[in-house]
Amino acid sequence: MARVLFNNVVKRYNKSGQLSVDHFNLEIEDQEFMVLVGPSGCGKSTTLRMVAGLEQISSGDIYIGDQLVNDVPPKKRDIAMVFQNYALYPNMSIFENMAFGLRLRKTEKHVIESSVKSQSRTLEIEHLLERKPKQLSGGQRQRVALGRAILRTPQVFLMDEPLSNLDAKLRVQMREMIIELHRELATTMIYVTHDQTEAMTMGTRICVMKDGLIMQVDTPEVVYNRPVNRFVASFIGSPEMNFLQGTIMEKERSLYFSTKRFFMEIPYSMHEALRAGGNVDRSVTMGIRPENLQIVRELDEPPTDGTQITGIVTFSELMGADRYIHLDLGHEQKLVIRAPAFTKYADGTRLEVTMKSEFINFFHRETGNAIR
Repeated sequence: MARVLFNNVVKRYNKSGQLSVDHFNLEIEDQEFMVLVGPSGCGKSTTLRMVAGLEQISSGDIYIGDQLVNDVPPKKRDIAMVFQNYALYPNMSIFENMAFGLRLRKTEKHVIESSVKSQSRTLEIEHLLERKPKQLSGGQRQRVALGRAILRTPQVFLMDEPLSNLDAKLRVQMREMIIELHRELATTMIYVTHDQTEAMTMGTRICVMKDGLIMQVDTPEVVYNRPVNRFVASFIGSPEMNFLQGTIMEKERSLYFSTKRFFMEIPYSMHEALRAGGNVDRSVTMGIRPENLQIVRELDEPPTDGTQITGIVTFSELMGADRYIHLDLGHEQKLVIRAPAFTKYADGTRLEVTMKSEFINFFHRETGNAIR
């Protein structure tokens, strides 16, 4: 197996001159499961295709292991790619599709037969080996594509949104299967998706991309809890992080976040970063995840001292085990609270809420970058 290294990789389309990938620098460790995630058009699939050799890079270097592969043909890069559309040969049986790569290597017939049958048992498609791709469901075709890739025993697996054509239940099943295969094979995998749930549940690390640029690379936990900017904070997580506009105020050596409706004391652990960045008496954005808000009580009247965070329920969404409660704080500020499904409040109810202060994030108002 092997690491994959991107060194200042740029992809520019000649006709338009438009940048698809802009000075991409990333090291993917041997046996790591790296997920490239971002909205459509962010350059994640182009990045994957440059590793595969299906897209020519404009400048920079890509290494697979210790080999510079800029000018190495795709078939000599020792990679296997699983596509969104499965890319199976329609005129071949499932057995022939899975055996195709081994036959190209002139593998002995008995080894091919043994390997295909063994892998098909693992993927639970052994009973489908004589069928043609058109006779299979989407989930079964995706297993065939996975099996064909695995049988090549490559240095690196590349997966380009392989589950996007499957229904929700099948996606969960296939996610589990791919995670288990990664554990068993102990190989390097690069996985592209626009689905932040897939990224959070599958990746050893996540690389969040926007407009061809890397926004953040870290573990799912760090990306979720400590996003480096507002884009990452809003893209990762469903529902997205809540954002409130306010000002950092200082009083008797303590710092407070102040809005037109309330003010709250900021934990001491955040004081140094806020002061060092010159953010006292400046407008900032505060971010808090919906699950880090707690309902304290119902109120008949709005508070007058400004020490309580209150809002009016505008609507709620039942999402299985959770309920998303939407609050209007006034002055165009809103909050979404993730609460247990049994938590019910009528529209128009005034609620007091509190925040788990250790999970608060602050962002620069102008740049959107996190204040650390």
